[in-house]
Amino acid sequence: MIEDTKKKFVGRDRYIRVISRNGFFRAVAVKNTVTAQQAQKSHNLNEINAYYLAKTLTAAAMVSAFLKGEERVVVDVTGNGAISKLYAEALQVGECRGFVRSNPDFNREIEKMEDVIGDGYLTVSRILYGRTEPVSGIVPIQNGDIASDLAYYFVQSEQVNSAVILDASFDNNNIIACSGGIVVQAMPGALQEEIDAVVTAITEIEDICSEIESHLTLEELLKEHLPFDFDVIKNRQLDFFCRCNLSNYKHNLLMLPIKEVEEMQKDKQNELVCQFCNKHYYLSDEDFKEMLDEMYARNN
Repeated sequence: MIEDTKKKFVGRDRYIRVISRNGFFRAVAVKNTVTAQQAQKSHNLNEINAYYLAKTLTAAAMVSAFLKGEERVVVDVTGNGAISKLYAEALQVGECRGFVRSNPDFNREIEKMEDVIGDGYLTVSRILYGRTEPVSGIVPIQNGDIASDLAYYFVQSEQVNSAVILDASFDNNNIIACSGGIVVQAMPGALQEEIDAVVTAITEIEDICSEIESHLTLEELLKEHLPFDFDVIKNRQLDFFCRCNLSNYKHNLLMLPIKEVEEMQKDKQNELVCQFCNKHYYLSDEDFKEMLDEMYARNN
């Protein structure tokens, strides 16, 4: 019983954030296999879409690790390749969700990695305490592998040298078997030779998924590969979690003109689908009556 509980705990998705003892580097390691599996299942994704969404979810979890409370981050990738949009958002408390959209105008075979996203942009938006608007940065897609694009974003938008690894693997049934990654960032004061040592250490990791699966904890993984001693600052569980519910949808529908809601009921357009988790909700006649009564009362 104790061993089963321990195994379940160790197998949970999570991230850890660490800082070097000299204060010149910080790093985040993410294992989000179950989260990526749930995203693939919820959206019924093929291997390519699942692979890139998994990496985008990992990227969002990484950035969220540097936030506080229920602050959240959105990683949004748009392109003109086989995938037109990758969208993932994550809260610092460990909630992640996202979706992927295929490009209906892309009608040729994918021959190389650059065909998947094509030309486009990566946008990172942070929704922070005390800010009325998101803090956003946008960069053009460099390689379309998400990892180097995110590293480029950190350098261009935040002036932070960063080494980023993102990856996902599949089982024989084309289901996500592992998903995760590492980001290491140099802080002001880091010497160039120290930065070079970190970059070398990270680029020598040939298969991050094999490394994640072969280590008991993320802390052990970082201890093996980072060329500096560190302290763990955060250790959080991760979950594919969506806050959608019927009440929120009904509240949003109240913002529409009365005529539109009346036509929805008349045409039996009562199905609502969450783009983040693909959950379906259905409005009953009683739901329509409740909304319309409130809208009529508000207009009188």
